[in-house]
Amino acid sequence: MIKKLLILFLVLISTNSFARIGDNNGYWIISQKDYNDRISKGKDVLLRRYFIVPSIDKEFKDILETKDEKALLAKFSFMLNKNKASWIDKYINNCDNSLDINNLIKGLYYFSKKQYNQAIVHVEKVENKKYRFLQLLITADCNYEMLEDKKNYKTIIGAYQVALDCTDNKQYKTIINNRIKYIKYQ
Repeated sequence: MIKKLLILFLVLISTNSFARIGDNNGYWIISQKDYNDRISKGKDVLLRRYFIVPSIDKEFKDILETKDEKALLAKFSFMLNKNKASWIDKYINNCDNSLDINNLIKGLYYFSKKQYNQAIVHVEKVENKKYRFLQLLITADCNYEMLEDKKNYKTIIGAYQVALDCTDNKQYKTIINNRIKYIKYQ
């Protein structure tokens, strides 16, 4: 009995630390494949605020030698997802700032630390249009989180609308609509 309770306790602890983005427990980072799997299995995606990245790579230890932007985002996303704090700090302090993807990575990092102004500064520097939706979503979420009175969310709806207008992807549109439902009804 005690053994079963201990196992359950360890699973519950690890689930929380693996699911959320760093210190920011109101958001989750997930790969496109895992998000699609959640939908196909009927798991709740409505009440969770996800950041969907193209992929997540658990082989992260070579991140400082990697120059491929897609691989960097995948490796860093895994580190954030698993809250690998020492690796995250090492990467942030030693990354190649000339790579555009590192602005997005730093935006995610500062978002995970609830440093929303810093997150916005970095995501606004992202030039790759491939990440435009994620850039706008992070910016809108930062602005929402900085609201002193969450009941005054109407000003933030416009920021989510900009993200909505930048994509034809039905899944991304659903994510925005879920965000709006979340902030209206929380």
